[in-house]
Amino acid sequence: MIHNYLQSASMKTVTLQEAQQNLAELMVLVGQGEDVLITHATLPSVKLVALSHVSQKRQFGQFLGKAQMSDDFNDPLPESFWLGKV
Repeated sequence: MIHNYLQSASMKTVTLQEAQQNLAELMVLVGQGEDVLITHATLPSVKLVALSHVSQKRQFGQFLGKAQMSDDFNDPLPESFWLGKV
C-alpha cells in the first residue's frame, strides 16, 4: 500500500529492483518533471524528484561595495546597553 501523501497523479512507482535496472530511464523521466517513487518490500522507500535550483559557484567580490558599515562599528557599546537600558 502506498500512502496518498507520497504519491501524486504524475508519479511513477517502481520496485527497488526495477529502479536498479532502469536508473538511466528513470532519471530521464525525473528530468521531464515526473516524480518516481521507489518501493522496497512493498513499502515506499525513496522519492526521486528533480532539483528545482542548482546553485552556481560563488564569485569572490560579487557584492563588493554593496554593503556599508558605520565608522563606529567596532567602538565599545555604551554601559546602558549592557544594563538593558537602551
